[in-house]
Amino acid sequence: MLSSNLIDQYKQMGLSADAARQRISRARADLRYLSGLSFPKRARFLYLSDHFRKPVYWEALYRVVKKHSPAYGTALVGLEIRDGIYPQNYLPIILGAPVRQQGQIASSVILERLEAIDILKVVSFDGLGECVYISENGIFPCPQLTKLRSRLITENVLLDAIKRWAGRMNIASPEATTTRAPSTLPKFGTCHFDLCGPSYLNPLVEFNNNKIQPGFFVSDVVLGVTLDINGIRPFTRKCAMLKALRNLPKFLPMLVADNFTPEALRECRSQGIIATRPDTIFGKDVAEALTSLLDTLNNSAAIAAVNPDRIEKLFSGISKIEGAASNLRGALFELIVGHCVRTLEAGSIDLGIQVYDNINGKNAEVDVRLVKERDVIIYECKGYQPSSKVSFDEINEWITKKIPTIYSATRQESRFDGTIRFEFWTCGKFHADAIELLAKTKSSVKKYELDWKDGSQVKKYSSRIRASGIKRILNEHFFKHPLKL
Repeated sequence: MLSSNLIDQYKQMGLSADAARQRISRARADLRYLSGLSFPKRARFLYLSDHFRKPVYWEALYRVVKKHSPAYGTALVGLEIRDGIYPQNYLPIILGAPVRQQGQIASSVILERLEAIDILKVVSFDGLGECVYISENGIFPCPQLTKLRSRLITENVLLDAIKRWAGRMNIASPEATTTRAPSTLPKFGTCHFDLCGPSYLNPLVEFNNNKIQPGFFVSDVVLGVTLDINGIRPFTRKCAMLKALRNLPKFLPMLVADNFTPEALRECRSQGIIATRPDTIFGKDVAEALTSLLDTLNNSAAIAAVNPDRIEKLFSGISKIEGAASNLRGALFELIVGHCVRTLEAGSIDLGIQVYDNINGKNAEVDVRLVKERDVIIYECKGYQPSSKVSFDEINEWITKKIPTIYSATRQESRFDGTIRFEFWTCGKFHADAIELLAKTKSSVKKYELDWKDGSQVKKYSSRIRASGIKRILNEHFFKHPLKL
């Protein structure tokens, strides 16, 4: 419990606050303070040494943090509503904390302190980079990386659509509006958001020394969940902290989620925040396409294996979302490759999985894995434009860094004691030196097999499948011209 709660109990027994503090300081020897984490009014978390790192300890700590710490509790909520894991680069957006602001705990400090007491952990995953996730009773389970990858892709599609919508509605300048990216985060005042851009709407514009000072439009998105009064805390807290700053331009905040509870909606409206759903902004068809995209990516292996019609329907749906190409081309090519090899080679497939080399302490992302009894084929998929060429450096990194990790991880599973083959597939072409490196490696390596396919070879291979819709998608969107969705 918190020291402040114990003091209150002593006060109810007739002791003064000072006497209560003295009694706590002279308490039994096995009463401990948790260092590194402070609470309002200088309260500390108390626990018995026998309880340390046991379920009763973790349950009490989580409960106290969420209930009594506006900074740390809100940060945990920001992660929990996103399945408990998120890229570290994007963490300043979701924690509900400023980058730096007087009287507030910075997002970087929150991560540092929660990591120090083993509530959060930072781990690097191939294809995703450094990620932060929440422990369960001090144990860090295998994170749901497929769901994270699907969430990021789908939310990026939605953010790009919101940016274009805000431009068409003259809510924010389309050229100056930015959305999150691993290298840069949109920022307004002291806080980061998923999207931010200057706005010249009349209620937001101010004049300073006869010069127009624009306001700003800011937005965060959370898909796959209904936000309750607790779930909106990270966004509302950022807005409240910004409103407390002097000389800050006016801003229009918008929070987008699949749905909101009535209490969450009322709270957002009371704070002047737009709380809305994708179907409210873009209509039912686009909202259903986003939901279908998220579900398809979450269950890509099963869908690629037996449901080609679902893939065709997905392409039809996302064609209604302007500008989705840049976010979807790679993921959709993996889905199609998975269907092709599962149909023509038989066996079972996995898509977008992480494999772990426990001997060397490394992990790697596998785009498509085909398992045929005890044999394994690993496909590296690049949905590049037909005119793009795979470089020597890309192939060299695949051969020298990725393949060794995947090979070692695969061999550590006793069920995979047969042949292992690696293939590199692209819709484009290969540079001559890249092909030379591939050929040299293929002839010299004995412990695994190696092959590759360029766009023309992928097209020839895929022509053998029966699903006419998949062949049409490949021809129209991957081989003839850039993906236009």
